[in-house]
Amino acid sequence: AAHGQFNEPCGVCVNAAGLIIVADTENHRVQIFTRDGTLVRAFGSEGAAHGQFNEPCGVCVNAAGLIIVADTENHRVQIFTRDGTLVRAFGSEGAAHGQFNWPCSVCVDGDDNIVV
Repeated sequence: AAHGQFNEPCGVCVNAAGLIIVADTENHRVQIFTRDGTLVRAFGSEGAAHGQFNEPCGVCVNAAGLIIVADTENHRVQIFTRDGTLVRAFGSEGAAHGQFNWPCSVCVDGDDNIVV
């Protein structure tokens, strides 16, 4: 779908600047909009490389304004700057500590810890 359009969006959050951040799940990307619905930017594409997504589902922002994405089908979490630059990724498929099986939601607690 074209930028600004969705295919099964799953997660949404609003950052401190009032921008609306959407995990556009079936389009394998994140899209960011102003309050009036104007597209600011979109980032990501389908794949397994760092910075790519496979059905991202959950999205949140931390105190520093970084965008945290549950990259569900890649079994990991990825963290991006406001402009979509990858900061880091963590996790892999499995049941051990630090591994995930289809993480679908993320949030940040009061101490800025990522909760998956």
